[in-house]
Amino acid sequence: MPTRLRSIIYISTILVAIMTPSSALAQAPGYADITRPQQGEAIFGLVTIEGSAAHPSFVYYELSFAYQPNPSDTWFPIMQPIQTPVTDGRLGIWDTTGITDGNYQLRLIVWLETGKSLEAIVSDLRIRNTTPTETPAATKPAALLSPSPVIPTDTPLPTQIPSSSNIGSSRVMRAFLIGGVVCLVSLLSLGGFIIVRRYLQIHWSTLRMRHIHRRSEQRRGRKRRGQR
Repeated sequence: MPTRLRSIIYISTILVAIMTPSSALAQAPGYADITRPQQGEAIFGLVTIEGSAAHPSFVYYELSFAYQPNPSDTWFPIMQPIQTPVTDGRLGIWDTTGITDGNYQLRLIVWLETGKSLEAIVSDLRIRNTTPTETPAATKPAALLSPSPVIPTDTPLPTQIPSSSNIGSSRVMRAFLIGGVVCLVSLLSLGGFIIVRRYLQIHWSTLRMRHIHRRSEQRRGRKRRGQR
């Protein structure tokens, strides 16, 4: 590329950058945007916040909520700042179960390397965890969330793992059962041995008495034969 042409392109780029207001690039659509929940929507439970938080000079973004109206401009953080840009995706999860029912605002702030920030606010959000959800006004778009809490699709369901106490109790029960069976078998064996031994003793005594009586009869017979 000729040197003159490159110089012209470079000068043109500088002039365009100077003539274009800095806010035009900063406020371009898609840099700081909340697409869900929408204004006037009734929400409860765990709410998935969707939208975009991205910029060529992106540093991090924050999510917070406030009462409506908010005369003191007081905002409460929903989560820790996120340093990963998001485009048309999930920005975070808002747990509304610990918040009193009422009207609130939701705010997204995207911080840039220049120290400036981009802001998106969704107002007229109606938290209804305990009170019935009323029909919204016709001029305000609203949609009921599903009754069940919103669970991120990329979050794996927890797997139930047996606790150490359950494992220990099962081992104790198994050892107790084995010990009981061994004791029962031992008692039965001992009882059987005593019964058999008693029977053998009685039987042996009878045989011995018969043997002694037979020998006595034999001796008497010999004496009688000798006297004759």
